[in-house]
Amino acid sequence: MRWFESLLPQSQVGLLARDWLTRFDRAAQSTIILLFDGLDTGFGNEQPNRERRTKAIEGLLSLITDLGDNLKKLKFKVLLREDIWRRLRFDNKSHFFGRSVVLEWRERADFFKVIIKQALKSDRFKVLVVNSIQQGSLLSNLSSSSDAFSDYLSESQVFEIWNLLVGERMKGGKSAFTRNWVWKRIADGSNNHSPRALLQLFAEAKDWEINEQERNPYQKTIIRPRALSSSLEKVSEKALDALINEEFSELQDLIYCLKGIGRSPFYATDVSELYDKLSFAREVGLLSIYEGTKDDVKRYKVPDLYLSGIGMTRKGQA
Repeated sequence: MRWFESLLPQSQVGLLARDWLTRFDRAAQSTIILLFDGLDTGFGNEQPNRERRTKAIEGLLSLITDLGDNLKKLKFKVLLREDIWRRLRFDNKSHFFGRSVVLEWRERADFFKVIIKQALKSDRFKVLVVNSIQQGSLLSNLSSSSDAFSDYLSESQVFEIWNLLVGERMKGGKSAFTRNWVWKRIADGSNNHSPRALLQLFAEAKDWEINEQERNPYQKTIIRPRALSSSLEKVSEKALDALINEEFSELQDLIYCLKGIGRSPFYATDVSELYDKLSFAREVGLLSIYEGTKDDVKRYKVPDLYLSGIGMTRKGQA
């Protein structure tokens, strides 16, 4: 692999890549996975830099489609953000259909296992779980490996453990289920869910709970539901900072405009001067359509993940 890396700085690397990979494939003694990750970083945030990134990724994927089936030992694996993938234009892009997988969280139980695994690293919480849930062969193995154990939890068991951690409902009675509240609040405008936001929410909620316990003890669950709602604003600020400062700085003008509007949903006419940014903002999950169609949007909304981070409030939304 060091030999392969040493060739990359050469001036004719693009023209020579096919020959190098073919020779490398013939010399390989076993299957080798060439993994390409982080392709959205290292290019910069200005528009010319993004165009250069697009051309680079399109070139890589074109090479893979031209050469991939002829290689016996070398196999390619490319990890790419979905919004970048949708904007790519290159010959034979359709060859990737059936060969690609979208990494997404659609099942709530699977998503919440991320935080359950973290909680089960606490021996005291393990004991609480074992003592509170009817024990069977699955639960009796809890002490051996919390990671392995959590992989085999049923949906109902995940939610039982979740309720021990943070409670079943936000305010008791017939109020929202905590799991539904969290699922909705940390989704972006494309309804994608990031474990990063989930872990940040519980990290903030844990700190909030530790401080609150000193003056207002709470014994029903490890973290009271109010800790979640009290921590959401900080998570929203971090999510917005990551979106704008780490990825899409060109949306900063739209953020300033949304701060001025102050509430969500809002009319498309309120942001008409930034029309060229709206489609992109929807692609990356900053906005979604609240009223109208893709071709005729009446009103947009900002997801809760970014709402308070921008400084906006909700109005007229369920």
